[in-house]
Amino acid sequence: MSKPIDDARRKDDQGKRATLACPHCRGALRIRTSRTVTTTYRQFVLACFNPECGFTCGAEMSITHAISPSARPDPAVRLRQAPPRRRPAPANDDQPARSISPAGPEVPAANDEVIASTG
Repeated sequence: MSKPIDDARRKDDQGKRATLACPHCRGALRIRTSRTVTTTYRQFVLACFNPECGFTCGAEMSITHAISPSARPDPAVRLRQAPPRRRPAPANDDQPARSISPAGPEVPAANDEVIASTG
């Protein structure tokens, strides 16, 4: 019998939690309470782990854009799609011929066939 998705997700996420540092003592902050406002927005109350500091604060988290689209999209959730971060590298023959020196002979791209001339 396969494990439920939630159990597998918890195991995969172990040790990968996002953390915030207390702005005063630089200790770790923990989430004391949270509430969902919308499907893409959540509010938190954070508290410093350092008992000598005692700092508590409010925080917010919102999902702002999609990087990879969902395989099971919810039609009610509308997020902008982020543009790709990298442009594909051009193929060798898309680039102009290069020369060895500014005044030297032109060298063809590596994948171009060289036809030897006879005579």
